[in-house]
Amino acid sequence: MAVAMLMRWDGITPGQYDALMERLELDASPAAGAVLHLAAFTDEGLEVCDVWRTEQALQGFLENRLLPAAHTLALAGRPEMKVIPLHNLYAADPDTIDRIGMLSLPAGVASWVA
Repeated sequence: MAVAMLMRWDGITPGQYDALMERLELDASPAAGAVLHLAAFTDEGLEVCDVWRTEQALQGFLENRLLPAAHTLALAGRPEMKVIPLHNLYAADPDTIDRIGMLSLPAGVASWVA
């Protein structure tokens, strides 16, 4: 069953997030079972919403890639996560998603957002 993962990681800066994404090399080696990743920043830190094909795929990514990479980069704290069954996934303009392509670094979408 597909799941949504909601994560809050207080104290993480955009620069630290970018370094983590670079270390994960998701463009070259996508995470098995990952469907969608959204990241935004608040005054407190990082907010993420992911969609995964299964909770097992998410757990494997967390244990084998994300948390070890965060440890290597000495990122402060640990993310607070909530995993819930996905009820619906709606994309109003899937053509835009196709045009954006698979990008993991915010610089890759800077020209699209501007």
